[in-house]
Amino acid sequence: MSFYSPQPSSVQGEQVELKAFDAVDVQVKYRDTSGSNSATHTVMANKLKLDLSSGFDEQILTGSARFKVGADTFLDRTGLLYRNVNPANNSGIQSGVIQYGTGIVEIDSWTPNADNMVSLESLTTTTDMLPVNKISFRTPIMPIRPQSLTVVVGTLEFGQLTLTADENGVIETSRAHGQVNWENGFITIYFYTKTRIAEANRAEIEAKDWYDPLLEYQEGLDTYINVPVWIDASSVRYNAVAYTYIPLDSEILGLSATRLPIDGRVPIFRVGGIGIVSSSKAQELPSAIAGTTYDLNDQRISWAELEDANGTKVAFDLYTVDYDYGRVTLGGDFVLGNLVAPLTVKYRYQDMGLIRDVQINGQLTFTKPLTHHYDAVNTIVGSALVIADMQARYTRKFVQQAWNSVWNDEPTGSVISANFNDSLYPIQVTNKGAIQERWAIVLTGNDTFYCVGEYTGRLALTGSTSTDYAPTNPITGVPYFIIKKEGWGTGWANGNVLRFNTVAANFPVWVIRTVKQSEPAVLSDQFQIMLRGDIDRRL
Repeated sequence: MSFYSPQPSSVQGEQVELKAFDAVDVQVKYRDTSGSNSATHTVMANKLKLDLSSGFDEQILTGSARFKVGADTFLDRTGLLYRNVNPANNSGIQSGVIQYGTGIVEIDSWTPNADNMVSLESLTTTTDMLPVNKISFRTPIMPIRPQSLTVVVGTLEFGQLTLTADENGVIETSRAHGQVNWENGFITIYFYTKTRIAEANRAEIEAKDWYDPLLEYQEGLDTYINVPVWIDASSVRYNAVAYTYIPLDSEILGLSATRLPIDGRVPIFRVGGIGIVSSSKAQELPSAIAGTTYDLNDQRISWAELEDANGTKVAFDLYTVDYDYGRVTLGGDFVLGNLVAPLTVKYRYQDMGLIRDVQINGQLTFTKPLTHHYDAVNTIVGSALVIADMQARYTRKFVQQAWNSVWNDEPTGSVISANFNDSLYPIQVTNKGAIQERWAIVLTGNDTFYCVGEYTGRLALTGSTSTDYAPTNPITGVPYFIIKKEGWGTGWANGNVLRFNTVAANFPVWVIRTVKQSEPAVLSDQFQIMLRGDIDRRL
């Protein structure tokens, strides 16, 4: 409640004549001791209210008010009152609010058992500063870190407003409505109160000097108007955290940074692109019995592997995984051996879809619903690098007179009559065996030769024009290529060269792992690179 001292409006004197009549007893009651029949009442007030600008109608300047109530000294700081500020550290006790437009002060904290004498020590008012209900400004440094902006303003009627923006940059309260652009640091805030117009308040609203019929708007059957909340423009202050970036060094990065954003971040989600929602989980097996099938908590999984208690991976030939039904079966001859129980299945399930919409707040919309249950703790969303179909092939077949160990894609030296007929007998390559390489077949006689690769080096297998030549790729166990014996023509001599290139069914991918500057948390770290492939099933 508020406490007000009684104030007499006027004092008037009046004389009244009292008469005594015969046969009438006059009874008089009087008190001869002043302390008799007296009482003391204590009134508890939760606020003290007073007017610093009583007698004049002028706007108070921010930070100019200083007054005393009893032994307490109160200071104004952007609409808030602080008492007994320590000059050593500039700290005080927040004790109330002040209205710059009316001069009304409401004090909700003071020293008890003191007199209520008010002494005004400092106050500055003005008639030239017009109040506003909209502010727009830009921070000197950008971009701003999301959710780091705080704006403080002093209103003329409601004290101080402290405003913060959410992750989307929206400021929304009953009296303030605004938007923050985190990228360019531009802030716009409107100050108003949405008010429904009724018969009871229409006359009051229309009497305001700011009122205009065009400001009214309809929502359903009701009529509303945005009543301005006037603020002191000089009281606005803000606090924010902005990012600064060190220029990217092309030599350190290993590629040109001209087209990269200033912060080095590249958008990975685009409308029409592929997105993958993935959830990784771990499930401990209750036992490790050979031939036993264990059901996982999820079905239609995309990847699984088995580890022991120390993180040692179990050999893949010791168990099988049913990806459709989410089951792991230990082999019939499975034994723990050096493995430590219990065993844990680490698995992952995923949904892949076409991205329909990308919002600046990070929200993605797919063209189809997800088919698994995902929780935020162990789920990630990533983009997909679409490789499409690939097929190995050979290119740049030509012959030259002698081998000079120079890997050109055009012949050098004099023209020779010998050639290899790849029109009828093309060099055979497979996706599994071919690699990205430039090859040279160098003849050591009229019908014998050896093979050398630009990066592979000289192969151990030598060949002859009378037999098919098929050097084995030791990684895959199939030939790098096959040269048919029927393709060799006549006229080959010692030193002649058959040159060609093989193009592998590979897709070039740069893998760059970025670690922010910090103290190391662990002594070692690791990651895996996995490929996701689609197949056509025959029913």
